[in-house]
Amino acid sequence: MGRGTVYNDNLTNDWENVSEQNRRLVRDFIQYCKSNDKSPQTVKQYEEWLKVFFCWNYTENDDKFFINLKRRDFVYYFGWCRDHGMSANRIATLKSVLSSLSTEIELLYEDLYPNFHNQLRALEPVHIAPVRQKTVISDEEMAKILQGLVDSGEYQVACYLALACASGSRKAELLQMRVDFFTSEHEVFNGYMYCTPEIRTKGRGKQGKMIKKYVIKELFDPFLNLWLEKRKELKIDTPYLFVTKHDKGYVPATISTANSFAKKISKSFDIEYYAHSSRHFFCTSLKRMKLPDDIITQIFGWANSDMVKVYSDIPAEEMLGEFFTNFKIPNKDTKT
Repeated sequence: MGRGTVYNDNLTNDWENVSEQNRRLVRDFIQYCKSNDKSPQTVKQYEEWLKVFFCWNYTENDDKFFINLKRRDFVYYFGWCRDHGMSANRIATLKSVLSSLSTEIELLYEDLYPNFHNQLRALEPVHIAPVRQKTVISDEEMAKILQGLVDSGEYQVACYLALACASGSRKAELLQMRVDFFTSEHEVFNGYMYCTPEIRTKGRGKQGKMIKKYVIKELFDPFLNLWLEKRKELKIDTPYLFVTKHDKGYVPATISTANSFAKKISKSFDIEYYAHSSRHFFCTSLKRMKLPDDIITQIFGWANSDMVKVYSDIPAEEMLGEFFTNFKIPNKDTKT
C-alpha cells in the first residue's frame, strides 16, 4: 500500500466569525500576492492556509489580533496542527505562509504597526522529510489497472491515466490538453511521440512556465481512441479532452474532476494513486528505454538532470544486476 493522505476538512467553517481586522489582513495579503504575480493556484492555497490558521486563532486562541501574537501562540498552533495529523512538510509550508504575511505587514504597514516584528523568524525551523511511502506502480500493474478501467466502461478515466503515464504531466497540465493536440500533425520522432503546443506548467507568476509536452503514442493511443469514440457517442463537442457533466451539458474538467478520477482509481484497485505517481512511472519508463538523463531532462522540461534521480523508481538491485550481467573482473595477471 502506498502513501496515505491526511485531509483537513471543516477547518475553515468559522471564517465568517473571525474578527474583521484579521480578515482584513488576509485580504490585503492576497492582493499583495496578486500584485507580485503569484499564480492563481498559489494565491488560492495561501488564502486557504491562512483561513485555517485564523479559524484556529478564533476557536482556540481568543481571536487575538495577528499583530499582537507572540511566539508561543505560533508554537501552540503548530502543536495543534500535529494533533490533527499534519506532516512536518505541511507545517513547514504553513509556517512559511505565516512568515510571508508577517513580512508583508513589516513592509507595507510600518506606519500603522511600527513595533511589529516577524515572530516566525525566531522559531526553530521545521525539519521536513519524507513521511509517506510513495506508490510505485509496475508496468504490469499499470496495464491491469488500465484494462480494468476499460472493462468497467471508464473510458475517460482510462484515457486520463494513460496520458498521465505516457507524458508525466501534472493534473493541472492534463486538464489543459485538447483533442486536436493528438493528431498526425503533432507526431514527432518518426511517429513515436506526440508533441503538444506549449501549455502552462508549474512556475512563477500567472503565466507559469510554458513548455511543450511529449507523449508516448504506443501507451496512450489505445485509450485515447476508446475515449474519442465515447465522446462521439455522447456528442461531446468541447475541444478539451477531459470533461465533466453539468446541467447544461459537458464542460471542461476541473481539478475536482481530476481528484475524483484519482479516488476512483485508488478505490477500484486498492492503491493510493496520486498524480505524481504517474510522473514517476513516465520517468522510470524513459530510463528503462536507456534514454540518457540529459534527454529525459529535455523531455520533462527540467532545469537540470538532478530530477531524473528523484523521479526514477528503478530499484538499486535492478541497476546493479544490469551492470554486472556482462561485467568481467579484470585478470590481475594481465600485464599492461
